[in-house]
Amino acid sequence: MRRLFTLLLITFGTLLTAQPALGAAEGELPLMVMGRITNAQDSTPIDGVVVSCKSPARYSHSNANGKYALLLERKAGLVIEFHHTSFDTRKIVITGAMLNANPGDTIRIDLVMVPKFIEITGTTITSGPQTVFGNWKFFVEDFMFADNNRMVLLTFEKSLKESKVLLVDNDQKILSSFDVPVEAKELYLDFQGNINVMCVDSAFRVKIVPPSQIILLALPYQDFCNMIMPCIDTCGGRILFSNYIEQYPAFSYFAYNPVDTSIRKLRQVVDGPLLDSYNWEFDFLKPKDRLYARKMEMYTGIDKRVIAATMTGFPNSIYYTPLYAPMFVKNDTVCVFDHYADTLFLYNKNMQLIGANKIDYHHPKNWKDWDRQLHQDEITGEIYARFESGGMYTLKKIDIATGEITGEYKIENPWVKHIRIRNGDVYYIYRPKESIQTKYLYREHVQLS
Repeated sequence: MRRLFTLLLITFGTLLTAQPALGAAEGELPLMVMGRITNAQDSTPIDGVVVSCKSPARYSHSNANGKYALLLERKAGLVIEFHHTSFDTRKIVITGAMLNANPGDTIRIDLVMVPKFIEITGTTITSGPQTVFGNWKFFVEDFMFADNNRMVLLTFEKSLKESKVLLVDNDQKILSSFDVPVEAKELYLDFQGNINVMCVDSAFRVKIVPPSQIILLALPYQDFCNMIMPCIDTCGGRILFSNYIEQYPAFSYFAYNPVDTSIRKLRQVVDGPLLDSYNWEFDFLKPKDRLYARKMEMYTGIDKRVIAATMTGFPNSIYYTPLYAPMFVKNDTVCVFDHYADTLFLYNKNMQLIGANKIDYHHPKNWKDWDRQLHQDEITGEIYARFESGGMYTLKKIDIATGEITGEYKIENPWVKHIRIRNGDVYYIYRPKESIQTKYLYREHVQLS
């Protein structure tokens, strides 16, 4: 009996040993490919390299230290591609010899990538997006320039309800940080050049205490919204402001002289057809509602047609589009881009009209391409119109002397956020689609074509 039990045990153990473990068949064993990616020019780590394998479909990214990791199956013939817009693409094939030399579940592949270069008038400019700041531990939501060497970032780990402002330098070093006490929305640069954190029902002034300590100072929210935000810029000792209200299809620009407290009206912007539709809301009210609108006009002093449009909700309907006719100051020239009069109005520092140039860039063949946004270079003062098609953004430079487009540049990454231009470079926030990477701050050099 004992001999029979021993024989059965040996036989059963042999059968178990002869069967492969579940998931251990050839091609199904896991293989972790990891390593570090560096720049062939200066041996520095490369951030944001897309590491991918098409079959099976696997994706990863290198971090700020150039390190990456990609989980694959253990089999020969797999092709790993290393892609970065600023470097030549590299491909590595997993061979049988590599698997035999590494019998474990990990293979280390350190890679050196060669930068792409474009020569322009004797100056070497690296093409493609460059990472200005990125961290896998938190997201960059918004940014502003503190000076030429430092930036203020609005960041969060999980939600803007628990956000921070960071002061960072050009080497991505965090100099100091400060917690935002309430839920933040965005950063806002006022007409005096101060950086502010706009929150749901409050605002905070960003103050940098020498040498590099960042703090937040609470502001009176209603006063800030009513007295600071309507101001656009200064020119010739005057403060430029508007009475713009998003829910009304007309507004005006003014210049305030603090010396004699005089106010001069520069330009009224009106969307004529939209204003007619807005006013017709009163005519289509029921008699009792028209009577109510008249009584409210007598009681509040607000025009009955404004009250009627508010009653019907017309400014919140699909038939209403808020006006966009921005003002910029370039050197000592005030520029008003009146998209409803198809004219660029120019004023000197004494607020005298010195030119009126026709503009038509906002009427492209496909009207959807016009993204209703102008950007001004914070250093050079150049002005660009923004267009969007299929998620890709194109910046077109406007010559204020003629109103004509003189060149354009297409941003390489799609669906970017918070576009800002500074000294010939376009900055934006971007997160690759279907990526575990957080939102990074990128930069591209604007090369007009």
